[in-house]
Amino acid sequence: MTPDEIIQRIQAGLPDAEVSPEGEGCSFRIRVVSAAFAGKTLLQQHRLVYALINDAIASGALHAVTLDTRTP
Repeated sequence: MTPDEIIQRIQAGLPDAEVSPEGEGCSFRIRVVSAAFAGKTLLQQHRLVYALINDAIASGALHAVTLDTRTP
């Protein structure tokens, strides 16, 4: 999976998100900054993002994912 594909997937569900993936192949650290995270716990924030990329994880296109989620 490419960084651009990750950005597109996450921004499809969180249009205001600033997405910064770092890595290659199937291993990425992904920083996501979105106002949609306001008032949510870290676990809720991560669940939002994982819901957008879970099919890629299930297929093996993404394997090792580390999330860094923040509000603007």
